Amino acid sequence: MVKLQWLQVNKFRSVKPGTRLTFNEGHNVLLGQNGTGKTTLLNLIAAAIKSNFTDFKDEEFDLSYELASEKASASISVHNESQPSLMLSELEGLSGLHSDALASASGLRAPVFSSALVIVSKNSDSKVKIEFDGKGGSIQYVEESTPGSALEISSAMVGYPFKTVVLVGLTQLAQAKPTLDELVLEFLQLFLGGSSGRFDESLGYFNSLGERYFRVTQDSSGRTYAVDVMDPLGVMRDEIAALAHENWGADRYVLTSSNIQFLGRTVQLLDFESAEAIVELQESTKSDEGSVMRLGNLRFYFRRPSGTRISEKMLSYGQKRMLAIMHYLASARYAVIADELVNGLHHQWIRACFELLGERQVFLTSQNPLLLDYLRFQSPEDVRATFVLCRRDKGAEQMAWENMSQEAAEDFFDSYKVGFQQVGELLQSKGLW
Repeated sequence: MVKLQWLQVNKFRSVKPGTRLTFNEGHNVLLGQNGTGKTTLLNLIAAAIKSNFTDFKDEEFDLSYELASEKASASISVHNESQPSLMLSELEGLSGLHSDALASASGLRAPVFSSALVIVSKNSDSKVKIEFDGKGGSIQYVEESTPGSALEISSAMVGYPFKTVVLVGLTQLAQAKPTLDELVLEFLQLFLGGSSGRFDESLGYFNSLGERYFRVTQDSSGRTYAVDVMDPLGVMRDEIAALAHENWGADRYVLTSSNIQFLGRTVQLLDFESAEAIVELQESTKSDEGSVMRLGNLRFYFRRPSGTRISEKMLSYGQKRMLAIMHYLASARYAVIADELVNGLHHQWIRACFELLGERQVFLTSQNPLLLDYLRFQSPEDVRATFVLCRRDKGAEQMAWENMSQEAAEDFFDSYKVGFQQVGELLQSKGLW
C-alpha cells in the first residue's frame, strides 16, 4: 500500500519556508489552535497523495514529497512559479498596441507549473524518471544505471493536472516496456483514484454525493462497465454495471444495502431496517462502437423497522455525516484525510469509524478530545510519530508546522503510562493542544 513518507514546503502561502514533516504510516493527528493551518496542511497532504495540485493552480508554490510502497518509492517535486505571461519581444510584433499598453501587457505574470518524478524499485536497480515544465516533458526508464531512450510527453499536456500528465507518461512507458507493470502499477492506481481527498468538517462531502454521476458503457460485444466520473475507482461502479447489463436503458437503477457494503454498514450503525441507493438515467447515446449512459441524481432512502421510508435529506446532521463517512471510507483505498472527523458523531459511531480505518495511512484533525482518547501508544517513538504540531509564529506572521520533539514525546509518554489522564487532557496540560 502506497503511503506518504514526508513533505517539504519550500514555498506556500504563509507557511514557514523549509518546513519538513515526516509522517507515520498509521495515524497522524494535527494539533493546533484555530488559524494555524491544519486544514491547509490536510489539503496539501491530499494534493500530494493524489498528485493533483489543480486547487492551487493560481498560486505560487515549491513542494517536494515522497510516496512509497513495499516495492517502490516515488520522489516528487512540484513548482508553480510566477513568470511573465508574454515577453516584450512577443508583443512588439503586434500592431496597434500603444507603448503604455505594451509595457503593461509585458508585465502580466502567470504561474507556470513544472515537476519532476522519480520512481525507484526497491527490488532492483530500475527506475523511472518523469520531467515536465511549461512547454512539455519526457519520461525515461533507467535499468542498472543504463538510461533507455526518453519518450516525449506532448506539449498538449500543458495545463492538465499533474496526475494526468503522470498517468499519460506512465501509460506510455508501460506500453513500450510491459515488464514495468510491477514497478508502476501501484502508482498508476494511486494517481487514478487511490485517494478521495479531504473529508470536510461539515456536510460538504455529503452534499457532493448528489452531484456524482456514472458513465456506463456497453461495447459492441455486450460487455458493460461503469465509472464514477469523480472517482474512477469508486464504490458502486460494479453493481451499477451489473444492473445496467441486465436491463440496459432503464429509467432508473436501484441498489440495496444488502449488496452495497458501505450502505449496509450505514444501516446497521443508524439502526435502520434497510436502505436503497437510486441513480436515474440522464442521457443515452449509441454508436457503432457501443452504447453509453449517464446515470446521476444519486439519492438514498432508508426504511425504519416500522416501515417508514425517509430520504437522506431527512436524516439528522450526525446521520448525514455518518452516511458520508461510510461512503468516504469505502472510497479511500490508500489514505484517510479527515477534518474534524468526530464532529456531530456519537461516541459509538466514533469507535466504529476507528475500527474501519484499518491499515490505511490516516491524517486527522480534531478539537474534540473524544477522537484523541481513542489513540494508543506503546513508546515515545509512537507519540512522536503520531502528532504534528501546528502554530502561528506571531513575530514573522508565518504558519509553523513541525513534528513533536523527542523530549516532548518522552515527557508525554511518561505521563501517559501513569494512566490518570486521558490523551486530550495530557496534551492540554503540557501545552501541546
